[in-house]
Amino acid sequence: KTNRAEGSVSTKSFLTFAAPVLTLILGKLAAFGFMTNAAAGLPGQPTTLASHQIILSTFFFISPFLEVISQTAQTFLPPYLAPVNEYIARMTTQNPAYDPSNDDLAQSWLKAAFTVATRLLGIGVVVASFIATLVSLIPAFFGNLISSDTVVQAAVKPLAKYLWAGALLTAPVAVSEGVLLAKRELPFLATVYVVSSVVLPFALTEIKKTGGPVVQIWGCFAAFQLFRATCFAGKIYGGSVLNSLRYLVGKKPKPSATTS
Repeated sequence: KTNRAEGSVSTKSFLTFAAPVLTLILGKLAAFGFMTNAAAGLPGQPTTLASHQIILSTFFFISPFLEVISQTAQTFLPPYLAPVNEYIARMTTQNPAYDPSNDDLAQSWLKAAFTVATRLLGIGVVVASFIATLVSLIPAFFGNLISSDTVVQAAVKPLAKYLWAGALLTAPVAVSEGVLLAKRELPFLATVYVVSSVVLPFALTEIKKTGGPVVQIWGCFAAFQLFRATCFAGKIYGGSVLNSLRYLVGKKPKPSATTS
C-alpha cells in the first residue's frame, strides 16, 4: 500500500509538471504554424512565402545557441532552490507564523539562487546580441548566400531587423523560462503561453485579411517575444524592483518576490 501511495504521488507530481510544459511546447509550435499559414495567404507568392521560410529556417538554425542556457538554468538552479524550499516548508509546518524573509539562512540560499539566475540571464543576452547581429547581417547584406534569386534576396532584406529583434529576445525568454521552470512556476508559464498563443493568431489573421506585407508577420513575432520576455522577467525581478522603489521613497521593503 505504501509503495502504491508513493507511486501515485510521483505520477501526480509528474503530470503536474508535464501538463504546463506541454502547453509551452504547443504554444511555441502554434506560433510558428500560424505565422507560416499567414505568410502563405499574403499576395506576392511564391516570393512572400519563400522569404518567410528563409528567415524562419535561419531562426530555427540559431535557436539552439539561444536556448541552451535555459537548460543550464534548469540544471543548476534546483540544487539551490530544493534544499531551501524543503527547509521553508518544514519550518512553516512547525511554526505557521514563520516568515522566511526574516530567516538569514533561508535568505542566503535564495539570494544565491537569484544571483545565479541573474548571471545566466546576462550571459544569455550577451550571447544573443552577438549571434543575432551576426546572423541578421546575412539577409541584410549578403542575401546571395541564402538565395540565388535576386527577387528573394530583395524580399528577405527588410526582414533582417525583425530576425535580429526576435533572436535577441529569444535568449531572455529562454533563460527566464528556464529559471521559472526550475522554480516550478508552471501555472504562470502556462498562462503566459496560452494568452500570447491566443492573441497572436488574431493579429496574424488580420494581416492575412488585409494582405499586409510579410514584415508585419515578423513584427508580430518580435512583439510576441517582447511580451513573453517582459512577463517572465517581471515575474523574476518584479519583487526586487518594487522593493528598491519602496526603499527610495523611504518605505520599508516588503519580502522580495525573487525569494519565493
